[in-house]
Amino acid sequence: MADPLFSTLRISLLVLCMSAAARSDFRTLSVKDAHWIRWAIPASIVLLFEMASSDAGFENVCMAFALVAIFSFCFKSPPDPRKLGEWDIQEATLSALYLLGALGLIGGAIAYSQTDFVDLVLGDESPNTTLWWSMIGAFLTAVAFYCSWRLGLIPGGADVKALILVTLFFPSWAFVPDQIYPLAEDPLFRMPPSMVMFVWAAAVFLIAPPVIFAHNATRGNITSVSDLKMAWHATKQKISEIRQLSEMDDNPSWILTEIIEKNGENTVVNRILPSSKSTIGTEREADLELLEEMGVDSVWITRKHPFLVYLFLAILPMLLLGDPLAYLIR
Repeated sequence: MADPLFSTLRISLLVLCMSAAARSDFRTLSVKDAHWIRWAIPASIVLLFEMASSDAGFENVCMAFALVAIFSFCFKSPPDPRKLGEWDIQEATLSALYLLGALGLIGGAIAYSQTDFVDLVLGDESPNTTLWWSMIGAFLTAVAFYCSWRLGLIPGGADVKALILVTLFFPSWAFVPDQIYPLAEDPLFRMPPSMVMFVWAAAVFLIAPPVIFAHNATRGNITSVSDLKMAWHATKQKISEIRQLSEMDDNPSWILTEIIEKNGENTVVNRILPSSKSTIGTEREADLELLEEMGVDSVWITRKHPFLVYLFLAILPMLLLGDPLAYLIR
């Protein structure tokens, strides 16, 4: 069971970190690198202190540095060993992290090479052995997130940095308090906590369309059959209100109602997806005036849904319910 003091501290830090990041991502669609680096420091300190206080062993402590090393890849390339004499303090510190992380990987592989994997799955192995293998799982999870970003499978750099930082906060379920309403009692297998948070965030993301549709229905934005295709992902807004929006400063949006020329005449259409000229800005003023001349006073607008907001919301189900996939494979 996770230490109550460290768990409370860890959860509090994660909520503060993710709430600030979600707020920034919602407003500007970006989060400064300094934010993630700043919060990685207390996350690392808490993890190291908890491992040291529980006598987790040298290999497991070094595995914490391996996670920090992977996290550092998001911000800076590894130092060039051929320029050893030209390294600054930052490059020397990073190299020390890589060395300690390698000691955790190699030392643990030697120390725990005789692991009985049946006992490991059943939870009958020694605590340090179980912890090292769970740290390997956390390490591979962080590597998977990083590679997914570099390969373009996860487009948001801030999303990946958040997921790796969550892995640093909660490397395994040994650092997570027992769930109040677990979906599966004593599961044989659970995904790493950060991967579970990713799954819950994706599930929360799927709730957005029905909520947007209900919002449009209650505001009377659905007045025709053609509005049904728009009401799931966009909202109506008066042109007079759009003119008051700042140019891509707060909550970037796209106008989906446009004018196209069809059979020599201008026709108002609603696009499901934004076009190359859909961004709200000063260059849209002429189009808005033309829409008003054609008797249109409200247009459909879609806004970006920053994934960090959903990651922040996913903290609660992860802590209360645990791994949703554990219920399916119990």
